[in-house]
Amino acid sequence: MTVGQIAGLIAAIAFAVLVIFIGIFLLNLVNALNDASRNLDSITIDINDLSDNVSDLIENVNDRIDQIDPVFQAAAEIGTTVTEATEKAKSTTDNLKNKLNLFTKTSILSIVANTAMKLFSKKNKKK
Repeated sequence: MTVGQIAGLIAAIAFAVLVIFIGIFLLNLVNALNDASRNLDSITIDINDLSDNVSDLIENVNDRIDQIDPVFQAAAEIGTTVTEATEKAKSTTDNLKNKLNLFTKTSILSIVANTAMKLFSKKNKKK
């Protein structure tokens, strides 16, 4: 065997080893990609289930909100009614207060006038 033949044999063996390692690497890569594909399929199924659950939840929340809306509307109407009643009560109280003040002034004038009349009539009787 010549030196050239030995070099060719070494190169052929190195190439064979390289092909074997590349083959093993490619097999491992194919297995990893298959595992990733199975995991992605599983995740996709979970995501679809989650999406369905979220859709149901949103629909349920919207139904509850539709049920609660009349309650808030009624509360707003009650607030308006209470405000109007408070304003009417204040107005009535102010009117009553003004009438009471007028009545008090009139009563005081009446008492003063009656007292003056009594004093004046006693004075006239003495004469």
